[in-house]
Amino acid sequence: MSVSLGRDQAGQDQPEPPGVEAFGEIDRRSPVPFFFQLKSLIADELDRGRWESGDRIPSEPEFCRLFGVSRATVRQALAELEREGRLRKEKGRGTFVSEPRGNTWLLQSSHGFFDDATEAGRVVTSQVLRREVASLPNWASMALELDSGSEGVLLERLRSVDDEVVMYVQSFLRPEFAELILGAELERSSLYHVISEGAGVEVTGGRRVVEATSAPSDLAKLLSIPAGVALLQVEAISFDESNRPFETYRAWHRSDRTKITVQVVGSQAAATAGFAPGPTVAVES
Repeated sequence: MSVSLGRDQAGQDQPEPPGVEAFGEIDRRSPVPFFFQLKSLIADELDRGRWESGDRIPSEPEFCRLFGVSRATVRQALAELEREGRLRKEKGRGTFVSEPRGNTWLLQSSHGFFDDATEAGRVVTSQVLRREVASLPNWASMALELDSGSEGVLLERLRSVDDEVVMYVQSFLRPEFAELILGAELERSSLYHVISEGAGVEVTGGRRVVEATSAPSDLAKLLSIPAGVALLQVEAISFDESNRPFETYRAWHRSDRTKITVQVVGSQAAATAGFAPGPTVAVES
């Protein structure tokens, strides 16, 4: 078997990565664009484990040779996989398989992101950007069932998992938590733990809405991504033991570093758990 050689940054000959033999083929009679077919073929091989996390995949010229397509087609296919977080490019070195997204959050869990991540063995840290007593925006007042113009606690954090920025979150709490939150250590702890230990309030339920959005320039800078990149936006309300809302937040997650899991149950089990029936998906046009 012949092995193609490339050049690394130091100018040394380096063998092409393993797995350069052909896998699948482009259907030239199909109306499906070539780049999409190629992307699907590569994605299938990633799923099968042809290349492991951290492996360098074949070069663009090698993909061109294997599948008889143009360099532009290969670049578009790889760019799509890079946007999905499955591949990463390193300047002067090539394209590599990304680490799997381990920041998994069970959406309906009342524990919150911190507990779900730490239980998975990850290290969660927060950079507190702002915390103060401030007038609540209308959406937060409504969520907390307070009068318009009411004051509450504003908490802004940039949260990281294993030293990689994952999300920016803006939280608002009822004013009675001001003294506790303003003096709490939140860089390496859970907001819900602080509230539980300091005020005796437990999260017993909530409501969360997830939607896709794009990153404006100021948020993109905080999250270290280009402006316009797709984000996962989560809007949530947390309820205490008496079913009173005490916290609401909006969080913007890097979609390449966060995976949200939704657990599905039947209508009877949902009713037993206290979930109201009815449509849960809103479609806007």
